[in-house]
Order: sequence, then C-alpha cells, then structure tokens
Amino acid sequence: MNKRIESEFRTERKGSCFYSRPWATVLGAWLSASALLGCGASDSPPPVQPKTTAAAAGHTDKNEVKIQAASARMLDIAAVSDPQGVQMAWAPARVAFKEDRVTSISVPVAARVLTIQAHVGDVVKQGDVLATLVSSDALRTRHEMAAALTAQDVAAAEERRQQTMVDKGVGVDVELRAAQARLRESTQELSRARGTAALLGEGGGDRLVVRAPRAGVVAERKAILGGAVEPGAELFSVGDPQSLNVVAEVFESDMPGIRKGSAVEVIVSQLPKPLTGKVLYLGATMDKDSRRANVIVGLDAQDAALRPGMHARVGIQVSNQNQMLIPVTAVLIKDESRSVVYVQRSEDVFEARTIELGQPTRGLVPVISGLKPGEKIVVKGGMLLDGAAAQLL
Repeated sequence: MNKRIESEFRTERKGSCFYSRPWATVLGAWLSASALLGCGASDSPPPVQPKTTAAAAGHTDKNEVKIQAASARMLDIAAVSDPQGVQMAWAPARVAFKEDRVTSISVPVAARVLTIQAHVGDVVKQGDVLATLVSSDALRTRHEMAAALTAQDVAAAEERRQQTMVDKGVGVDVELRAAQARLRESTQELSRARGTAALLGEGGGDRLVVRAPRAGVVAERKAILGGAVEPGAELFSVGDPQSLNVVAEVFESDMPGIRKGSAVEVIVSQLPKPLTGKVLYLGATMDKDSRRANVIVGLDAQDAALRPGMHARVGIQVSNQNQMLIPVTAVLIKDESRSVVYVQRSEDVFEARTIELGQPTRGLVPVISGLKPGEKIVVKGGMLLDGAAAQLL
C-alpha cells in the first residue's frame, strides 16, 4: 500500500518549490503562473526594463522643457527687441483754455444779482455787459471816496490860505505847516478811497455793472439771478476758444520718463483723426488719492471743433533710459520669489531662465539682467510649460 501511494504521489524538489506529477498534468497552467511569481526567482535574472530618457519624459535637463511641435504652436513666442529709447504712456485728459487766455470775473464786495445778460457759450466782446448787481458795500465805498475828495478839497484850500497869509507877512509858519500836513493826509486818503472804488468797476451808488474784460466765449457762469454773492466769488469765466491746451492726468510711475517738449498724440472721440502736440509743463504736485499729476500739452494746431471740457486720451512719449522691456505676461513666478521666463532654445526645447526685473508699468516690465536682445521668449502660454508657476500679474 505504501509503495502504491509513494508511486502515485511521489514528489520531487526543485529549488525551493515542490510539485506533484499527477497534479502537474491537471494544473499545469497554475504551476506555470506560480513559477513566474515565485518559483525559481533566485535563479532567473530580472526582466529588462526599457530605458526612459529625460527627453522622452519632456525634460532635457533641470532647466529645459521639451514639447511636441504641435504643442509649440499653442505658445505665443516673440524675440526680445533692442532697448527702446521711448515708449508711449497713455493717460486720460481734458481740453481746457490756456491759463493766460481765460479770465475769471468776480466782485470784491458782497452783492446781489439783479440782471444777467450773458450765458455759457455766448461770444462776447471786450466791455460787453455780463450782469448788474446791487451792493450796500459798494454804496458805502463810493460815499467814502466822495468824502475823501471833499476833505482833500478843504485841506487844499486851507493850505493855500495859510500860504497866502505867510507870503503877506501876517501868517504863522506853524499853521502853514499844519495845513500842509492835513493836505498830505487827505490826499493819501483820497488815493486809497479811489483805489477801492475802482475795484468795484462801473456803476454808481449801490449798482455794480460787470463787463467782459476780454473778447471770447463765456466758458462758465455761476451767477444766479437774485442770488447773493460773497466777496471775491467767481461770477463768470471768459476764454479765448482759439487758445486751447490739453491737460493730461499722468500716473506717478510714468512721470519720471516725461520731459518738457516730449511728443504727444491726442485722441478726441468727436474728431475724425488724432491731434499732435508737445508737453509744455509738468505738474509740480501729485494728487494724493489718484496718484496722478497734471501734464499740460500744447497743440501743434488748433481745431475749431474743440471745446473746453471735452474728454480726450493722450499718448506721451516716455523715455525709458534704454531699458529692455518685455510683456508682463511673459514672466512667471517660481518658488514665490524667482522671476522666470521661458527662452526658446530650439523648435521644441525651452529653457526656464531666471531674470531680474524692474517695476512693471503699462503692461511692460524692464529687464535688468538675464536676457539678451534677439533671444526668443514665450510671451503668452508659459503656464502650459510650467503649471506649478504663477503669473507675475
């Protein structure tokens, strides 16, 4: 019995695995799988794996990325141009009278408006009546002038009488000198009163007649019929419509590159083509809220269609001191601190280049170091090459 069992279930040892011959006939497939998984592992060499190169994975080295030609067509690539001496800085603007060709009209005393003869847009000549006012202060000022004139006449007569008496030998020299002093005082008071009355302009008694000091167009009217007017309050402004400037509100970051005489392009939506001009003056102060400064632009030629107060847009040539500029869209941020651009090395290979940048303005950023003119960089689509980076702006 033992011999029969031994003959039917005799086993052989191979390596570290055991198998039964009768089972090998039935479970051959299972034994083959076992051999692949474990049996004979120590005797068989490991399978040869295909080699994976950096280029096949998309990287030629730690700073370069290789992509397929079809993917490269999705990138916007441009060559870095030579440093430019000037760039255009665009700013909102308005049309305004030249400062020396517009006049503000007011009265020096408190008054009330009786009549108004001029309105905004009216063309007036020098001396035309704009409005009539009534003022008790004007009446008092004119009475003071009349009193000063009377006092001066009396003092002059007394001085003549004393001089005649002294000449005849019956006068007293001290009285003559006193009369002469009173004459001088009265003359000075009359001069003061006349000067004050002259500020009132034309009119008599309590009336004030406001006239146009120059020919032009009424640009603004603040006088209201029957309204009270404070001393020095503006009633009208009259300007020359053929003497207009453009006032641009320029960003603080653009001011250092603007120079007196810089060329300017002026775009007014109501005009069919742009106007040209030059920078006349630079504002000395900066608005604390908008961080803008006024830049006065003189037009090369006046246009009859221009009106004060029109909105405009101006482009001013800004000197960048020969800085190399690239679009901010080309710059990626790595490791939260490094500025990187992708430089095209070949048709499908791009190098991640760390560069040093200045302060971005107007969608451009100056390159301090890291790039050379003529090198091609990815200006749009850099995130496709490095999804872990962040855009500069």
